[in-house]
Amino acid sequence: MKFKEDSTNSEITYKKMVLLIKGQESKFLSEKQYEVDSIKSSGFKGFIVGDNTFMVIKSPQITSKFYFQLRDVYKISEPIQLDWKIENETIKKNGYNCQKATLNYKGRIWEAWFTKDIPFQEGPYIFKGLPGLIIYMIDKTKSYEFSFNELRKKSDLVDFENIKPKPLEVSKGELKKILLAYYNDPYREMKTGNVKAKFKDENGKDIEPDFRKMTKEMQEYLKQKNNPVELSEAIVYP
Repeated sequence: MKFKEDSTNSEITYKKMVLLIKGQESKFLSEKQYEVDSIKSSGFKGFIVGDNTFMVIKSPQITSKFYFQLRDVYKISEPIQLDWKIENETIKKNGYNCQKATLNYKGRIWEAWFTKDIPFQEGPYIFKGLPGLIIYMIDKTKSYEFSFNELRKKSDLVDFENIKPKPLEVSKGELKKILLAYYNDPYREMKTGNVKAKFKDENGKDIEPDFRKMTKEMQEYLKQKNNPVELSEAIVYP
């Protein structure tokens, strides 16, 4: 996965992602988080830093997206209506016979290539529903690009809902309020002592944090990194 977190900047971020398929369900997550989940499922009780960004679970009717913030996990579940237009154009990609499809979805125009050689109606992130696996997708602005790498068969059981802490179900409106509240006061949990954190200088000595300065820097960061896959869902920060 290649993407631009800031649409005004040419810097590209790369992530290795995994698409797990089990029957009529699938889960899209980072390779790093997949590895962390695998370690935890083996019985490991320690703390490991994962990467939960872009995590999605898809069932035949509902797609669930997850948003991680400090100690909380928020979940939005909604039916996804994808009005694909299948084109006549074909090409060979990664050794597979592929056909082109296009999609206009939530502020982005997409070009996708799917192959019937791999008979899963699945694809990256929330995308699915074509008569074969989507092995390449790119949006018109080239902000997001998904490329298929390899196919593996898993023999062990896959637990899609092994998310900790348990996600809180919220609506789009509720999530927007939560994200705006975080923008307005991103260090509220630390200032109230609900989240413990130690701040040190370059010499390792404890220092008193300048929350006013930190808040301003975080707000600038959030404004810059505001180029989501669903462009029309981007939060308009003050």
